[in-house]
Amino acid sequence: MSSETPTPRSGPAGATAVQGRHHRNPLSAAVRNVGIVLDTAARVIFLGRDGVRY
Repeated sequence: MSSETPTPRSGPAGATAVQGRHHRNPLSAAVRNVGIVLDTAARVIFLGRDGVRY
């Protein structure tokens, strides 16, 4: 075992770890959510239920 102390992590690595993301402009958040809904609807229409992962 090494004598180095591990670096503490504040959260998961990746997109969810971006600092300040929860301070998004409300209009930007609404536009993003509408985009996600439209994308999901298009996947269901074109690919059927198999195109959506839960």
